[in-house]
Amino acid sequence: MPLELFKHRTFLLTSLIGFIVGISLYGSMTFLPLYLQVVKGSSPSEAGMQLPPLMGGLLVMSVVSGRVISRLGKYRFFPIAGTLLVSISMILLATLEISSPLWLLYLYTSLLGAGLGMVLQVLVLAVQNTVAFKHMGVATSGVTLFRSIGGSVGVAAFGAVFSGGLHARLATLFPQGAGSLNSINATTVHQLPEGLRDQYLQAFAGSLHMVYFAAACVVVLAFALAWLIEDVPLRDK
Repeated sequence: MPLELFKHRTFLLTSLIGFIVGISLYGSMTFLPLYLQVVKGSSPSEAGMQLPPLMGGLLVMSVVSGRVISRLGKYRFFPIAGTLLVSISMILLATLEISSPLWLLYLYTSLLGAGLGMVLQVLVLAVQNTVAFKHMGVATSGVTLFRSIGGSVGVAAFGAVFSGGLHARLATLFPQGAGSLNSINATTVHQLPEGLRDQYLQAFAGSLHMVYFAAACVVVLAFALAWLIEDVPLRDK
């Protein structure tokens, strides 16, 4: 990657925002299917089929934002509004309880997808619109690379937050048997006695809350950086 790209303001900003969004997105979304399997009793296939609201929101808002940008020629608003919406949706996901209906999860994930649709592709557009033509390919792949790196960091970091929080809660609830409960999977949790199962699910949900609150705080940093992006007139050729 050419060193002069790292002196390019827009490339640095979009790469950093993409890195942060990748941390929060991949790190937190890893646990959505787990929530559906453990708390709602969905099978792995059913959990995967319950995520279209997220992808639908992303798809619809990507198309809408692209059309608006093409018409107005301005794109700075979308990363700002998108990161704000992602942060709000993360906070909303952190409020989900064991008894929360599935439609509420669908609503929150669709909001998350809409926020991501206003950010991910617009960051690529901002880079392609400002870098030199000879660097357009490497700049585009660079933004995607930093987002992927952020995703890897997020999965590891939030996985540690979740497992640490769950272990601490189980150790408080069951000082003698926390070790054996840590090895419970999505299939066996519903075979526990009712009282024990409810306490385990409460500990599980509380650990997820920590993950989503942490993700929301991370996205706030991306929201602050998005204000530094400048609107540059779109290239007409």
